[in-house]
Amino acid sequence: MKSSLPYTTLFVLLLSCFANTYAQTALTVQERKTIAVFIPLEIDAAFNGPDYILGNNNLPKTMLPGLDFYNGVLMAIDSLKKTNASLDIRIIDTKQKNTSLATILSDSSLQKTALIISAVTNRADTKLIADFALAHQAPMVSAVFPNDAGVTNNPFFTVLNPTLKTQCEAISSYLQNNFAKNTILYCKKKGTTEDYIQNLITATNNKPALSFSQIELQDSIAFGDILPYLDSTKQNIIMCGSLKESFGSSIVKILNENPAYKATVIGMPTWDGDKSFNATNVEIIYASPYYFNGNEKLLKQLTAAYKLKYLGRPSDQFFKGFETLLYFTAGLFSKSSSVFNNFKLMPVYNSSIKSQIDYQENKNLYFFRKQNGQLKSAKASSY
Repeated sequence: MKSSLPYTTLFVLLLSCFANTYAQTALTVQERKTIAVFIPLEIDAAFNGPDYILGNNNLPKTMLPGLDFYNGVLMAIDSLKKTNASLDIRIIDTKQKNTSLATILSDSSLQKTALIISAVTNRADTKLIADFALAHQAPMVSAVFPNDAGVTNNPFFTVLNPTLKTQCEAISSYLQNNFAKNTILYCKKKGTTEDYIQNLITATNNKPALSFSQIELQDSIAFGDILPYLDSTKQNIIMCGSLKESFGSSIVKILNENPAYKATVIGMPTWDGDKSFNATNVEIIYASPYYFNGNEKLLKQLTAAYKLKYLGRPSDQFFKGFETLLYFTAGLFSKSSSVFNNFKLMPVYNSSIKSQIDYQENKNLYFFRKQNGQLKSAKASSY
């Protein structure tokens, strides 16, 4: 989902962030727990002291995801106030102008944190927070970054948005379960990441092995490049093995313009929410760990509350912030229950020392089938 916040509303959000960074909410019960939420808000770039300096049309797009995640966290705090939990929730801007993240983590008030939630999408910063979590034996949830950040031997670290390796392995399993009898046209472009993706998806450890026809294409794709591999008498199954959205979009566009060749295109997680893949004549399949329609009543309530307060529609980052705080805070006091998504947290073991847990990872993904921008099905797949 894309955010459509007016700039005046964003200004209000920024003022709220400026006033509430390191925010605390005190609830009522015996044992008080501290939760630290790390978000790259970049508030210092928007203010000179108390004065807002960006104007009405200069808000950097890099701020938007953090702002909406922050807003989701705040709405989750409103929900937590109705429970008997007793919490200090600190929202920490990781992009402070004159204070490094290492300095922030040395703050004595963070040394007894019960839970860490991170919306950081930077490898180095994620690793720094994960090392802090290990040192203080505090569970840390990386909520949005699909990367293990080089973390090893740290069972306190959880990757909620699965890594590219896990995503590709899930796609390979999905192809095996649904298209084992088909010859799959595997389309890729030149690149190291593309080679890595191809090796994961086309690995022959599946029994029986999947059948692939593999072609390497340039960024500029013509219908003639793939025509020899298509059959007008059956459904053509095409796998797009590149994270570059424009490459996948070009393949979908060409197939959509040639409806005589019926096609199903399986894409990458970067396709989630990208409207350029809304094709009338092509069925699109892709995976995502997030399906924000599993609790439709709550979804509508939150959307209405957001629209009333901020005069816009919430993005997926808002729902991620809301869900992550609510789900993992519940786990501090009792068993966590699903908010929107079903998470399957599994240990990832070290490749050399098989008994060593490097981190925990969400192994549940939803496979979406869409056509003409309309959802045809969403099925959970975990392994």
